[in-house]
Amino acid sequence: MDYLVPTAMELPPIETVHLEYPSPRNPLGIKGVGEGGAISPPAAIANAVEDALRPFGVRVTRTPLGPSTVLD
Repeated sequence: MDYLVPTAMELPPIETVHLEYPSPRNPLGIKGVGEGGAISPPAAIANAVEDALRPFGVRVTRTPLGPSTVLD
């Protein structure tokens, strides 16, 4: 009760910086989807489906989430 949740007024200025590092593993310097946030979206989608189907007692325990998986 002694500490309030900080608001925008209490936060310091935030500077966003983009750093680019070409990949040394190929001639184009490009990186695949494995470099980005490709792990959490399937879990978030599975949780959303489970939440939407909660009235029907659906439990999502694995991905990928195809129609037959949801129906099972």
